Amino acid sequence: MAPMTSAPGPLKLLPDGPLSARPVPLIVGVGVHFGIGGDYGYDPARTAQAMQTVGASSFRDDLTWAGFKGAGMNAPGTMRPGQAAFLAATRARPLFILDHPNPAIGGDGVPVTDAGRAAFAGFARDAAQQTAARRPIYEIWNEWNLNAAPAMGKLVGRAGPGDPRGGDAYARLAAQATAAIRATQPGATILAGAAGTDDGWQWVRSVAGGGGLRGADGLSVHYYNHCARPENRTADEAIDKMQALHGAMPTRGGRAMPIYVTEIGWPTTHGGSCDIARNDSGNNIAQFLLWSAATPWMRGVWIYQLKDQGKRPDDIEDNFGLFTYDYKPKPAACMVRDVTRLIGRAKSWRVDQPQPGLTVIRMDDGQSRKLIAWTDRPSQTAQLVLGGAPTPYRTVCAPDGPRDTTIPIGSRPVVVSLAGKATPIRYRMM
Repeated sequence: MAPMTSAPGPLKLLPDGPLSARPVPLIVGVGVHFGIGGDYGYDPARTAQAMQTVGASSFRDDLTWAGFKGAGMNAPGTMRPGQAAFLAATRARPLFILDHPNPAIGGDGVPVTDAGRAAFAGFARDAAQQTAARRPIYEIWNEWNLNAAPAMGKLVGRAGPGDPRGGDAYARLAAQATAAIRATQPGATILAGAAGTDDGWQWVRSVAGGGGLRGADGLSVHYYNHCARPENRTADEAIDKMQALHGAMPTRGGRAMPIYVTEIGWPTTHGGSCDIARNDSGNNIAQFLLWSAATPWMRGVWIYQLKDQGKRPDDIEDNFGLFTYDYKPKPAACMVRDVTRLIGRAKSWRVDQPQPGLTVIRMDDGQSRKLIAWTDRPSQTAQLVLGGAPTPYRTVCAPDGPRDTTIPIGSRPVVVSLAGKATPIRYRMM
């Protein structure tokens, strides 16, 4: 007996309407590992070249509290030698994470007391003074909810009263550090939050409620779903979480709090329970970047990370890179390069999800119009049916394909060139 197949869905008219300009371009960055030491295989010159290859305009790296001497950005001991060499090799804008315990304050070295917070604020002030020439973005700590109290373990969700890992405790640190940076660098871009795993964004809500975003330019969060159920290891699931976060955040002057996703990625491991195929990882990253570029309250995305930090194929932490440990490109590297070129030219946007499983973005660069579409997961396919003459289209990271009026859509985004007078566009799920 032949296998049963489902019939294609009915043709429906794709929503249409005006495109909107972003207030500022989306920052597309990558994480690197120069600031924390360790044998991660990062080479300054090769890293700068790889960043240029994928079109990243920013990098995120640690500026560690204990290692910063406040003697000038290029002074011995202020930064690790590899970090200083990398700064000299790239024009990309730094995002410095002001973080890591400092044994000099006692205890675990985490600033959970009044004296500790004052000392950390002094570090933040000195760091801002000494690095101002590079116009960094400053991020206050890194995943406080997961590492503020090593003996207590990780906190997921809201903390109980007096828990040093809680959002209210972090809020006191962030507000004080933000004020210290502003005192020496009034125009600095400062991010608070840097939340790790946070079910329902409970911890982030407590940070906002405790005044932790006061004076900051945006909220930073991290998001990973590679160990979720296989059907949820998608960009679409991450996008849903960002939309929920956006809806939960307070407005400022009637405007939404900008969100910066300073870590997101899908590791390409083999042999574990959280495996992601290389093509699927690249598709997810491309989808998330395109949606973020079309969403004005999304201000920046830093992919974690530029290259693999190790060589063990079954180790999750070793396999997040756009490139291998030895700087060989994975499929995601080509996809990011293509996407950064597309979004770098765009001046106005519109994003629609006409039904679950299909996302369609329209973009206009002032000279041409494009439509970019994808399905949410590899098992889904769709079609776009355009009126008028056959139209050229291609998948991301591929040369121009054929011309047609019926265009197949899958999980790798498809770029359609629109020309001439606007015509109705219809779609159907297959």
